[in-house]
Amino acid sequence: MSRSVVVSFLVGWQEDPFYYDWDDPEEYNHSIEEAAKDLQLSADLVAQITIWDDEYQATYKPDDYRNSGFPSVELEEAWRERGKVLAERIKRESPVVKSVDYRAEGLHPKGWCVF
Repeated sequence: MSRSVVVSFLVGWQEDPFYYDWDDPEEYNHSIEEAAKDLQLSADLVAQITIWDDEYQATYKPDDYRNSGFPSVELEEAWRERGKVLAERIKRESPVVKSVDYRAEGLHPKGWCVF
């Protein structure tokens, strides 16, 4: 029997972007490296997800967190759109992913963008 998993793909400062139930029902949050293995993601897709996540993490200002974020709405929207493309690729390329719920910044209602 093949395995099938529902994935939430989202970001938060200093958090891993993957949430899914794999082996431990108490452990839902997964790093990019764990997801690469569990979800059988290609090296290219993992590299693109890492770049995307790093770009977001670089916007965090721990000493001035209220002013964290992208310097412009246009840059934020471009980043959000790249995440949407990555979420679609995760669904399309992984042999074990049933669906991907993409929630940029984790602020959108469940199902905002589901592939």
